[in-house]
Amino acid sequence: MKKNKILVTGVAGYIGGTFAYEVLKMGFKVYGVDSFINSNRNNIDIFFKNFPRDFNFLEIDLANDILELKKVFDEFKPDFIVHFAGLKSVSESQEKPDLYMANNVGSTRNLLENMNSETFFIFSSSATVYGNNPNQPLTEDSPIEATSVYGMSKIECENLIKDYAFNKGVKSICLRYFNPVGSHQEFVVVEDYLNQPDNLMPKLIECVKNGKNTINVYGSDYKTKDGTGERDYIHIIDLVEGHIAAIDKVQKIENIDFFNLGTGQSTSVVELISTFNKTNEQNIKINYVDRRLGDVAICYSNPLKAHNELNWQAKLSLERMCKDSWEAVQK
Repeated sequence: MKKNKILVTGVAGYIGGTFAYEVLKMGFKVYGVDSFINSNRNNIDIFFKNFPRDFNFLEIDLANDILELKKVFDEFKPDFIVHFAGLKSVSESQEKPDLYMANNVGSTRNLLENMNSETFFIFSSSATVYGNNPNQPLTEDSPIEATSVYGMSKIECENLIKDYAFNKGVKSICLRYFNPVGSHQEFVVVEDYLNQPDNLMPKLIECVKNGKNTINVYGSDYKTKDGTGERDYIHIIDLVEGHIAAIDKVQKIENIDFFNLGTGQSTSVVELISTFNKTNEQNIKINYVDRRLGDVAICYSNPLKAHNELNWQAKLSLERMCKDSWEAVQK
């Protein structure tokens, strides 16, 4: 029997929406769920319009609406769950720790409790699980020790998934990804710059769109090449292709595996702003302010395991990420 039915959580969001759009184009059937806590219906309407036979949707709070979730499993009978849903702001997680743990861990637990061992599980984890590790780049064997509540919630989810993989036979892959930016070539699903973004790229777009042309940079005294935080930015299309490779891989593993999805390149905040300005002919100025709680100095990947075992690697450049991010909003 062909396995082509995917339950996508967080389907209205930037990453979940881009993934859903790309796999729908490939002929997969997608049942999307979302609570709209930090998203809206725009992507849902696009999917219904373009893929009316292969897309279904339910507004649901995964952490609380257990009966509705059971119905989704009973009716759709997914072959795969790709779990993107979750609150994702490092700074907000420090202010609202109970909310982040209840939402992120609760939603993951409810999915695992309601699925069977015939369904494969792919989890949207994060490089924040590695914390403030002085040994860079990070491999999948790097120590796990988060510095933020957001990172702690991802570790807790990974541990839950590991437990279900070993004790309930749920074959699973946790994808620890770094900093997704950009847009796919049709510019249909874009990163939301209107909803008080916490990430650098949508903040840059917000600056230009609002005519401010000045951006706050949190911290100028990190022990990095220019004093600002260094990250591993990855194009959203490379990230989605990593998920598609994981869909193939998860069917062949024994219980659970973990993969970094990143470029292996470390880019500072100043370098990203400079590249954005140059690529898109902008002139955004920097205003240095205090560091944020939970932020780390350097975080970038060693993606060799994904190269070797998923047959995947990031291909698109920083310039392309900046170009596509801005063009998507223009279109």
